[in-house]
Amino acid sequence: MINAAIVDDEQSAGDLLEGYLKRYSDECGTGIGFNVSRFNDGLSFLASAKSGYDIVYMDIDMPDFDGMKTAEKLRSIDSSVVIVFVTNMMQFAVKGYEVGALDFLVKPVSYDNFALKLRRAIEQIKVSGADRIILVSDGVTRAVRRRDIKYAEIISHDIVYHTSEGDIRTYGSLKKAEQLLGAGFARCNSCYIVNLAFVDSVKGFSVIVDGKELSVSHLKKKEFMKTLADYYGGKI
Repeated sequence: MINAAIVDDEQSAGDLLEGYLKRYSDECGTGIGFNVSRFNDGLSFLASAKSGYDIVYMDIDMPDFDGMKTAEKLRSIDSSVVIVFVTNMMQFAVKGYEVGALDFLVKPVSYDNFALKLRRAIEQIKVSGADRIILVSDGVTRAVRRRDIKYAEIISHDIVYHTSEGDIRTYGSLKKAEQLLGAGFARCNSCYIVNLAFVDSVKGFSVIVDGKELSVSHLKKKEFMKTLADYYGGKI
């Protein structure tokens, strides 16, 4: 099931898109379904963005808080959600690529064009959805791509995820973090889980992760090196 949000202050425009999603689902049989949430302004949408949407249809021209500003805020909490702008102002649509929008639809939207771009969006959702994890930090829910996590560190009863976009601190255990991160990550000691894609080198009982030196314990050294070799060998 794909979680979709429609953000548009025009009731009729939102009705049309929701109807297109239902039609697409019906034409595809039981293979694809949509949970659709509707919002008539950007602020109310952002308040619910923690729900973890897969695709967002965003109108650009909305009063008070327009679609572009809404998309910029959305990107700060979810770097992988698929954004499709819907607009009657084609000259502004190209700006959507600045916030990583997948595509745009020009009103009035035809079903054939909608379906064509939805197929493309679904392919991206399949890729990004498998890579995305949900983290809660200081009451804020964020969707983070595994590929952006350099390493995870336990500090007291918290896990700090060191990412390309900064650090995210959340309550949890290293064991649960290990399960959440999955393949491509490995423990180098009792404090760290390392993204093997960020390993620069290993020397003695130290591993350099994107320029940061972390210790490798005697207990974990053999297992860590085997996992790293499997990763480089394409077995992971």
